[in-house]
Amino acid sequence: MADVLKGAREVFLKCGFEGASVDAIAEEAKVSKTTLYAHFPSKDKLFLSVLEAECDSLSEEICRPLSSQNDARSVLEELSRRMIGLVMDDDYIRLLRVCIGAVSVLPEAGEIYMGAGPRRAIRIVAKILKDLHEMKSLDVKNVQNASAQFIHLSVSGVIMPQLLAVDQPIDVSEHSRRAVDAFLGAYGGRDAS
Repeated sequence: MADVLKGAREVFLKCGFEGASVDAIAEEAKVSKTTLYAHFPSKDKLFLSVLEAECDSLSEEICRPLSSQNDARSVLEELSRRMIGLVMDDDYIRLLRVCIGAVSVLPEAGEIYMGAGPRRAIRIVAKILKDLHEMKSLDVKNVQNASAQFIHLSVSGVIMPQLLAVDQPIDVSEHSRRAVDAFLGAYGGRDAS
């Protein structure tokens, strides 16, 4: 099954959902169409499985332990840099483009992407913000809302040029610093500076 998912990933990222054929996927995976269909009854199911697996893999980046646990600014800047790095990753952008292209014919793709990607990221960041709030480094009443805002501040101005293949250089450290400055301006506790 791993070979099928790997082959399908390559074909979907190269050809898009509608451009990918089961024949091309079977060839890339080096399996027969019968084997492919034994694991995945349709191209739709295969695409949704690839999408979920890719989101799982990409979210591992923000799940890794942070090097700093006590200083809010350091924690948030490291987390912001990870998110910026994620949306600047070519595979992530290709996956997002393919997902956007697929939702018109496969609406479940959007729901899977949102659940396995952005909603999961919000939960992960919310846990970090809750810990910083409990340490009195932040003053956050609603960690879910604050988490979504933090993510938006981190990737705003980065993701759209990436999606549109516009060459726009970004200083990741400077962008994350500005995002954290804005976030701490709204949620900074007495120890957050």
